[in-house]
Amino acid sequence: MTATLQERRLRLADGRHIALLDNGQEGRPLLVALHGWLDNGASFLPLAPWLGAFHLVCVDLPGHGHSDHKHTSYVFVDWLDDLYQITQAAGWQRFILLGHSLGALIASAYAGVFPEQIERLILLEGLGPLSQPDEEVPGQLRRAILNRTRTRERATSGFATLEEAVAARCKVADIPPSAARLICERQLEARAGRWYWRSDPRLRDLSPLRMSEGQAQALIRAIACPVLFIRGEQGFPGLLAQWQLREAAFGHIERVTVAGGHHFHMENSSETAVYIENFAEIR
Repeated sequence: MTATLQERRLRLADGRHIALLDNGQEGRPLLVALHGWLDNGASFLPLAPWLGAFHLVCVDLPGHGHSDHKHTSYVFVDWLDDLYQITQAAGWQRFILLGHSLGALIASAYAGVFPEQIERLILLEGLGPLSQPDEEVPGQLRRAILNRTRTRERATSGFATLEEAVAARCKVADIPPSAARLICERQLEARAGRWYWRSDPRLRDLSPLRMSEGQAQALIRAIACPVLFIRGEQGFPGLLAQWQLREAAFGHIERVTVAGGHHFHMENSSETAVYIENFAEIR
């Protein structure tokens, strides 16, 4: 199955432009999809043919894909402002929000801050914002500052071929080559006969501060809509411990495990789509 997604661009209130992939099914339930760290909207291409019952809009988060880079560092709480600006520019009043990995972290926090906007929440391989104990704050700040220094000094020579970039992506991420290629095709640009990442190098900076577990759970408890949490059998192992820690903070949550790794929604898209449709009560 294939689906044609149209390229769209939004201008935010602060002047930046955000790229979207839209299946054009206006009038159907709006499903807004947020991708993971260093991915882009193309990570939902394998799912798109199975989600024709929705008006599917896949967002390239700032600094990713074809969206503009930010003028500042990427701090977690700013993703919520970015998403709010996107909803205002697009005119979205109420919608189903889906997020994978980083996108799931953003989506869960956003649903707690703006619960009136979110009809249902679907989390793939993510279960609320990252947190850390208070005593780890000094070390986290130190690592983040030193990491930013390395980012400023890092130079890139690009890749000779698209296949070389795909192989590099597979080496550092739990992702099959076919899925990595979809992401890389949207994440690369050709310059002077070589391929370079479009993504903002500052995305690789470590976060200087994370929430406390109490703060993360306060956001989760503020979520007012039903939640579906899907994890891959070979996904992030830390999600099981996080589930045990946070399950009680969710008011109404369903948990599903499907075959596949961290990018199971690209590997096992038809089964994933069935769970999404059933949860959204589309069929």
